[in-house]
Amino acid sequence: MFRSLFQMNVRCPVCGVIFERDGGEVTGGVAINSTVTSMIVFIGGGLAAVFTDIPLLPLMLGIGLFALVFSLWFYRHARGLWVGILYLTGSMFED
Repeated sequence: MFRSLFQMNVRCPVCGVIFERDGGEVTGGVAINSTVTSMIVFIGGGLAAVFTDIPLLPLMLGIGLFALVFSLWFYRHARGLWVGILYLTGSMFED
């Protein structure tokens, strides 16, 4: 089950383009995932700290748990966004 959450197809089932041509292409998806998760945590945590009366420890634990779950869930989407960026910039091509 967990393997299918993180694994991407090697080739596009429609056109046959290889998604990960080089080993470093995973880094773009990780960067998108980290950036989006960090922005949500900082903005959401800051707003929750200012506008709610939740004690600090439960707030930090909740935000940490959210960051962990969200980053695991969003990883496939971030990889898809990175593949889209590579495609739009002309870095993907058929063999």
